[in-house]
Amino acid sequence: MQSYHYNISIYPMYRFMINMLIIGPVLVPYMLLKGLDYTQIMLLQSISAVAVFLFEVPTGSIADKFSRKFSLFLSGLFIAICMWIYIVFNSFFMFAIAEIIFGIGFTFGSGADSALLYESLKKLGRTSEYQQREGSALSYVFIGQAIGSIASGFLFKINAVIPFWISFLNVLIAAVIALFFVETEREKSEHKYVTHVLKSAGLIFKIPRVFWAMFYAMLMGFALRVGYWIYQPYFSAIQLDIAYYGIVFFLFNLVAAFSSKVLVKRYKNVRPRKVLLALCLLMVISFIVPAMFLSKIALVIIALQQVVRGLHPSTLRFYINHQIEDKYRATVISFSSLLANLSFAILAPFVGWVLDNKGTIPAYYTVGLITLVGTVFLYQLRKFQKSKN
Repeated sequence: MQSYHYNISIYPMYRFMINMLIIGPVLVPYMLLKGLDYTQIMLLQSISAVAVFLFEVPTGSIADKFSRKFSLFLSGLFIAICMWIYIVFNSFFMFAIAEIIFGIGFTFGSGADSALLYESLKKLGRTSEYQQREGSALSYVFIGQAIGSIASGFLFKINAVIPFWISFLNVLIAAVIALFFVETEREKSEHKYVTHVLKSAGLIFKIPRVFWAMFYAMLMGFALRVGYWIYQPYFSAIQLDIAYYGIVFFLFNLVAAFSSKVLVKRYKNVRPRKVLLALCLLMVISFIVPAMFLSKIALVIIALQQVVRGLHPSTLRFYINHQIEDKYRATVISFSSLLANLSFAILAPFVGWVLDNKGTIPAYYTVGLITLVGTVFLYQLRKFQKSKN
């Protein structure tokens, strides 16, 4: 049992380092500096999302059937390789390879980390602490990213690759930390890989709450990710100097940290689906209102996305974890990530095209409308499921 206490204590350290990619504020300017346009940038993200789509469930099954900690180690290693390629090369083709490698690295960590935490708490009879501990770990990540964001903007002006080297070292450290996790004793699926995946997929259709969560993951996977990629065009539209991008990201990350640390506790006893629907509405507002009122003040409204970013992961994962057996948990969580990336992969190039051909404001209206339609669908699906009970 002591080993499970150890897992809980080092979990925040791993989550912190694996997420300390301080390139966020300067990634789009870096890609533009390398000669890419917005359509190519969004296409790269679609390539990454397709890689996640293809490898999400296989890597989740590796975590379920073999080793969670080895999956987390590989996650850090693959992401480090991606950072190295971005530093060394300049072509779209090599960046595409980097995004595929990043997607694979992401999938090795997706589901395995939260499953390891949840199962460690379960062995200790403390699953009620999951949302709080997940939220607390995220808050440390957001605080670290906030500090890193300020540095990255100024470091980028000195030398564009410095933020990438720092991020490279951070994820390598995360890979080393992963080796110190202790595997939880759990029932492992006795089925072969394909059977295991099919049984996990069957649970999605069998359990209404999980079925609803998959559609939510698709909507939020698109809205949150594309929201990040259209920050920079908005910053340019309001004539914000690149040195201040880091300060804006610093403030954004503070909002996310507050959300994951404080709001997770505040709303942990509220029904998860109500919380998740409210977060969808915040996303709609965060796109539509800034499009209506183009100004630096509108950054306050865009910051609502950070409330969602801080609150939604732990709420959604708890919602899914609570419905699924140990032996299928990481794979089902991987399905949610798979669908989130699929929706982004399909829609992101279209948003990039709108940016290049119509401009920033039409792009914000487009994303806001898509998010609104998705929110209405989720609300109606929830009503339909409740009427069937």
